[in-house]
Amino acid sequence: MEILASTFFDLGINLQLVVSGLALGAIYAVVALGFVLVEKSTAVLNLAVGEFLMLGSYFGVAFFMERQTNFFIGTLVITVVMALFGLVIHYGIMRPMVGQGFFAIVLATIGIATVIRAVVQMKFGPLEKGNLTALPTGTIEVASTSIRWVDIIVLLVVAASVGAFLAFYSLTRTGLHMRAVASNIEAAAGVGIDPDRMYALTWAMAIGIAGLGGVMLGHFTPSVNPGLAAIGLRAFPAAAIGGFTSVGGSIIGGLIVGVIEQLTGGHLGTKWREPVAFGILFLVLIFKPTGLFGQKDLERV
Repeated sequence: MEILASTFFDLGINLQLVVSGLALGAIYAVVALGFVLVEKSTAVLNLAVGEFLMLGSYFGVAFFMERQTNFFIGTLVITVVMALFGLVIHYGIMRPMVGQGFFAIVLATIGIATVIRAVVQMKFGPLEKGNLTALPTGTIEVASTSIRWVDIIVLLVVAASVGAFLAFYSLTRTGLHMRAVASNIEAAAGVGIDPDRMYALTWAMAIGIAGLGGVMLGHFTPSVNPGLAAIGLRAFPAAAIGGFTSVGGSIIGGLIVGVIEQLTGGHLGTKWREPVAFGILFLVLIFKPTGLFGQKDLERV
């Protein structure tokens, strides 16, 4: 570890910033994962992804700050509640809109985002809340570098959650059905797979994942406030860099964006975080429009 740390320092890279960037990138990754999952499976551009992330953070306020719930129990309950919310979104809004135009459905997601923001402000008020503190707030020394426990635990929780999702998505029969519907809905329906059920499951998992990301972000950010919805926009560069059609690519894209932002903020100042991250996004879109892991046959100009 000493050799690894000295190598980082020789390259002008702060190990603490890298770990913090990976933790932030892990949050971006789960949001991008939910975004890509919906877009890949249902062809819906979900512009409410940031509000779902924010809602997860505010659920964290209700569970951890107001009720002092155990972190793991509270996180599990929030994820399940958000997943149920996803089912409501599908059956109450998205399924009745089947056959509507692309922009009508996009406007519906904007309407969902507006309602979420209004309900959150009515329930919790317009003022910001403190950051969530259900996780340890100290640091641990790793190779003469102080690493925050929050960063380590966020990385571990997200890694375990994403690993469980990928195992489900890749190895189970239901996951196979979801991939079949995303690949070719007519062929999937022809062999007896119910697309509507798969769409409902997709929305449930995507919003549940966003809720998990919101809980993690609430521990990472200095305060919980309605402005956290804007952080959900990082799902777009993360998904675009990884590839809008690649579930695994969205995860890698999120990690890339998080590390770039933290290193840029640490070395150049926080005002450069977004310009550098989006600048890299533009370069990727110019030279590889489908993203690093996107499918070439879906390339569009």
